[in-house]
Amino acid sequence: MSRDVKASYLKGLQGYLWKRGYKYRELKAPLFPDVAPKLTAWRKDRIRIMIFSSGSVPAQKLLFKHTNGEPSNLIPLLPDFFDTVNAGPKMEASSYEAIANRYSRYPLGEWLFLSDNVHEVEAAVAAGMQSIVVQRPGNAALPQDVESRHRVIRSFDELDLAGS
Repeated sequence: MSRDVKASYLKGLQGYLWKRGYKYRELKAPLFPDVAPKLTAWRKDRIRIMIFSSGSVPAQKLLFKHTNGEPSNLIPLLPDFFDTVNAGPKMEASSYEAIANRYSRYPLGEWLFLSDNVHEVEAAVAAGMQSIVVQRPGNAALPQDVESRHRVIRSFDELDLAGS
């Protein structure tokens, strides 16, 4: 766990443990306080919110169905989920292009990708998306020059999407 290994067999085990923990209400996915209200507001404003994670799609759905937010179940707010199996590696521009190609009615330049990983942000930008670094407590320190290259936010409250 301390090495954050992305091996698929470990992700499968993680999904099994999460499923059991959520089933018996032993687990709730921790969210920062701004997340659930902002996702709710953005969805109300008809903004499509999708998740791209290194965690498997089934694990993502468990997490977003059982959060500590209000509402606890965020699945109705999230029309699609992507992982490294159905989209590709998160640090490659082609993965972001593959996601956008599934929704070709939205031009690449209208997409906004948020991540705490600068390399993922750079891959999304290389694909033609807008992208912002999200720096949260507990995240790894950012490179010193990152704010000269990318917008960095510390809360979703710093984003004004469609007047939300």
